[in-house]
Amino acid sequence: MRNLSYALAFVAVAGLSALALLPDNVFAQANQWGTSVKGQVVFPGDPPKPKELQVTKDQQHCLGKGPILSEELVVNPADKGVKNVFVWITKPDGSKPPISPELATVKEKTVNLDQPVCAFVPHALGMREGQTLVVNNSAPVSHNVNWSGSRANNPGCNVIVTSGSKHNVPNLKADKDPIKVKCDIHTWMNGWIRVFDHPYFAVTDADGSFEIKAPPAGKYQIWYWQDLGFKGGAAGNKGFPVEIKAGAVTDLGKVEWK
Repeated sequence: MRNLSYALAFVAVAGLSALALLPDNVFAQANQWGTSVKGQVVFPGDPPKPKELQVTKDQQHCLGKGPILSEELVVNPADKGVKNVFVWITKPDGSKPPISPELATVKEKTVNLDQPVCAFVPHALGMREGQTLVVNNSAPVSHNVNWSGSRANNPGCNVIVTSGSKHNVPNLKADKDPIKVKCDIHTWMNGWIRVFDHPYFAVTDADGSFEIKAPPAGKYQIWYWQDLGFKGGAAGNKGFPVEIKAGAVTDLGKVEWK
């Protein structure tokens, strides 16, 4: 888009005849990327009632802000939006999509996971290969962080993170399998991490909304996954076709979680 802006400015100043002097790939590059892909994942029917988890340790701290509720399936009762859904795109064969030059470099070197009141925040965390995961403990009690993914790419680790300290996890690899995080001290605690080798992913917010910026234009697959598995069950583990518009927003509207 930046190249197209320069091109238009050049034409405005020099006149239409200047088009012949522009590099052939200027407009081709401008048409390779969309503005964004966005939508809202919603739950059809009546939202389930959140399940209260059994807190068996450090109750004074852990229950200091009220009961701890399961995040296995979080549905906003106001608009039925589903929170904590990982959304990402791939080529039709499931491989990495082309990456916009503006997003090729990983700018944020770290991503943060905390456990302030006996629950992982965020519950669902997306990150890029090349970033370091920083596991913080802002709680007044110690936590154990036990994470595991696939044996080949992210075999896992199990460490104590004392109150006020942190633990860095570098070199996590992109994988089709998610990484599960749990605390063996507070056994009800769990969360999920997905590592990608591209920037085209998002996690739905409290309203179930998501936005993936500057995606490649063309025909791709879009994937949805959360604690209970893929949207659509076994059929959803191959993704869903999506055609991304060049230079525009591709709005998928309400996407039902089934």
